[in-house]
Amino acid sequence: MSDLIEILAAFLLIAGASVVALAALGVARLPDPFSRMHAAAKAGVGGAGLLLLGAGLALGTPGAILTAIAAVAFLVLTAPIASHALGRAAYVAGAPLGAASVADALAGVLDRGVFDIDPARTARRRPLPRDLLPKDNAMTAIPEFRRAADPASRGAPAADAAAIRRILCCLVGGAAQREATEAALEMARGTGAQLTGLSGAGLEPRAWRGPLPVGGAFWSSWLASSSRARIRQSCAAALDEFQSLAAGSPDLDIVARHEETEASALARLLAGQDLVVLPAGAGPHGAEAEPGMEIAASLARARVAPVLRVARRPGDVRAVLLLVGSSPACGALAAGLLRTGLWQGAPVAILPVGDDRPGVAEMVSAQAELLRAHGRKVTVLASLDLDFEQEELRRLLSRYDGAVMSRLSNRHGGFFDSIRNCAFETTADTVPVILLP
Repeated sequence: MSDLIEILAAFLLIAGASVVALAALGVARLPDPFSRMHAAAKAGVGGAGLLLLGAGLALGTPGAILTAIAAVAFLVLTAPIASHALGRAAYVAGAPLGAASVADALAGVLDRGVFDIDPARTARRRPLPRDLLPKDNAMTAIPEFRRAADPASRGAPAADAAAIRRILCCLVGGAAQREATEAALEMARGTGAQLTGLSGAGLEPRAWRGPLPVGGAFWSSWLASSSRARIRQSCAAALDEFQSLAAGSPDLDIVARHEETEASALARLLAGQDLVVLPAGAGPHGAEAEPGMEIAASLARARVAPVLRVARRPGDVRAVLLLVGSSPACGALAAGLLRTGLWQGAPVAILPVGDDRPGVAEMVSAQAELLRAHGRKVTVLASLDLDFEQEELRRLLSRYDGAVMSRLSNRHGGFFDSIRNCAFETTADTVPVILLP
C-alpha cells in the first residue's frame, strides 16, 4: 500500500511540475497580458495544487495531507479572483489585446484607456447602464470618432439635412459588391457628389505581433501573407469592376484608389466622407461574415460616417422602416435619416422592438414627432415581441425597400442568443438597403 501511495505522490509531483513548466512557457511566449494571466492562473491552481497534494502524500502524515488539502482549497478560492482582478485592471488600463483576438466582450462595458492616442481619436466615454447598451462585441481596427452633430452625444438631435458632397464606396468584394457599386454610382449621379472607390482597407502588415509559440513564427507569417494575397485578389477584382462601371459616367467626379495603410490613416480618410456605401455580408478580411461581424457593423460602431449597407439595389425606395430597440443609439435614427437627406419622398414606418423595455416607447414617440415636423408621413406599427415568429416578420419586412437601424445584430453571445431570433439580423437579411446613421 505504501508503494502505491509513493507512486501516486510521484505522479502528482511530476504532473504539478509539468503544469508549472508549461505555464511558465505560456507566460514567456503568449502575446498579451490577458493570455499570460490565463497561463499564470493555471500554474497557481493546477500546478501548485498538484505539487501540494503530491508533497502531502509523500510525507504521509495526516497533518501533512490535511494541510495540503486546505492549501489547495485556499488556492481554488483566491487565485481565480486575483487573476480576474489583475486582468480587469490591465483591460481598464488599456493593455493591448493580442493579434489572435477576434472579439472584445467588454467593449463599451468598461472604461478603457488608450495608449499613444491619435489626435483624431477620443477615449471611450463612461458607458450607460449595461442593460441599455448595445451588446455588439465584434472588434474593429477603426478608431472611434465623435462627430460634432452626433445625436448620441448632444441633448437635442440636429436633423437638418446636409448636402452629400463626398461618397465612399468600399471595394471589398463579395456577392453584393456590384450592387453596392451601382448604388453608389446612382447616388453620385443624383447628388453630384464626388465618388471615391476604395479598395485594400486593412491590409497593412503588423510590425509586431508579440511572442509566438516555438515554430509559430513561420506559420503566422505564411498565413498572414496568404490571407493578404486572397484579399488583394478580391479587392483587385472589385476595383476593376468599379472602374469599368464608372467609365459609363464620364461626367461624374470619380476617384479610384487602393490603400494599404495603418488604421488611423484609413479612419481619417473615412471620416472625411458624408456617406460610406458597403456591400452586405462583407467581413473585415473580404470573406462572407455574419451581420454583426461585417465591416458595415464595425464602421457603424465607430461612428465615422453614415453607412449605407446594400444587399441588392432596389429600383426606388418607396417605403422606409425604422427599427427601434432599447439601445440609446436607436433614439438618433430619425435624426440620422433626416440629416443624410436620403429617401425624402418615402413614407416612414416605425417598428418598436419590445416596447415594454425602458425608453422604447419614448424614443418611438419622439422620433415620430421629429419626422412629422419635417413633413414626413409616419406610421407607428404594433410592437414586435422578443419571441417573434421569423416568417411573420419577413412578410412584414417585404413591404419595405430600405431600413434605418442602429446595428446589424443584437446578439450578446451565449446559449439563449444562439437559439433566439434577432429582429435586426432578420431585417438585415430581408431589406435590400439599410442605413446605419
